[in-house]
Amino acid sequence: MKNYAILPICVALLFSGCGILVSKPKPVETQSLTDFANPIEKLHTDIDAVLQETLFATASIGIKVVAVETGEVVYEKNPYKLHHPASTTKLFTAATALAKLGADYQFETTVYVDADADTQVVGNIYLKGRADPVLQPFDMMKLVDTLLETGLQSIQGDIVVDTTYLDTVREGPGWMWDDRQLRISALSIRQIEPEPGTRSRALACGYLLRNELIEKGIEVAGDVVPGTVPLEARTVAKHLSPPLANIIKLMNKPSDNWIAELLFKTIGAEVMGEPGTWKKGRDAINEFLEEIIGEPPAHRFVDGSGLSRYNLLNAELLTQLLVYMYHNFELMPEYLASLPIAGVDGTLSNRMQGVYAEKVLRAKTGTLSGVSALAGYTVTADDEVFAFGILISHYVGSPVPARNIQDQIGNYLTGFSRHLVNSVSNERSEDEQE
Repeated sequence: MKNYAILPICVALLFSGCGILVSKPKPVETQSLTDFANPIEKLHTDIDAVLQETLFATASIGIKVVAVETGEVVYEKNPYKLHHPASTTKLFTAATALAKLGADYQFETTVYVDADADTQVVGNIYLKGRADPVLQPFDMMKLVDTLLETGLQSIQGDIVVDTTYLDTVREGPGWMWDDRQLRISALSIRQIEPEPGTRSRALACGYLLRNELIEKGIEVAGDVVPGTVPLEARTVAKHLSPPLANIIKLMNKPSDNWIAELLFKTIGAEVMGEPGTWKKGRDAINEFLEEIIGEPPAHRFVDGSGLSRYNLLNAELLTQLLVYMYHNFELMPEYLASLPIAGVDGTLSNRMQGVYAEKVLRAKTGTLSGVSALAGYTVTADDEVFAFGILISHYVGSPVPARNIQDQIGNYLTGFSRHLVNSVSNERSEDEQE
């Protein structure tokens, strides 16, 4: 792994957020540090005390905290124990997408006509989706505007919808029955319900295009049908999504499962070849982990969002990924910027408010029934960057107690200082002031 002199400056700017100032956190004032041999010992004692909560009479936990610059293991407990990762799975989806597709990657939605088609009157037109996870109805309208600019007046054939960029499996492996409404395909607009009778989001997109064409005065003689674009067809209109760097923010901050699954299959299509599938997405992520880690610890990925109960990983693998991404100068800024900020936005907007971690800690949350996870980065009182993974599972009831435990630990890490501090005056001891 390479270190760059400019990297700490970039990290400081990124942790500040967009227009959000990060005040230097003060050391956490609990028991006097003079009672301990060193600050690390006190940190261990504080975290161990948190883990005495009654939740852990039945629940399982895995924790690892690493100082990213030195690789020092600051704290760990059961780091190799496997858990359902829930939405911390998205950390792996985002990292692989940035590494394999690039921050500037854009999803395409394209309209074609036959190669020998006339400018004004055509036979079929072909609408092909390439898994754009943020495609909007307005984008389809812009495609129609582009078609009007070409002089198109009449479509004598059908609107052929091509979804062959991805496979036809609509539900992820191990999803619960109430997650099936996602029903993703290579051509999908989330706000538009699947076409009645067919349950096809792609056909619904085709009808949206057809209706807009008719409204704009273009004759459409045929219907909307599934099919494929002929090899010799030519492009007449194209919509490009925002860059991937923007899309992973839309995925990670609110923890968007729709985006994650389309991105997961896209990784499979781009790395392993079309059509994109959940298996190819999994294989691409495993290949990426082998490239950056060598032999990763035991794990299993089957989807990109963490919805599936088949997913398994541990705190060791989480921190290995986070440390790698921190040291990757090309990928780190976009990766870090995609994470929710404690007390500010995303799934952390209402957590860790009014404490040291607020506006400093950045992490991905994860929640399933009986599962709560938090993994990301924070900056200590000494301006060290810690990467951490906290996985809690096998409890019954509300996730609030598990989240409170994660928040306490995150706050201890953010307020941590390697310097002895007088708990009353908040000043360093005389021996530490030089």
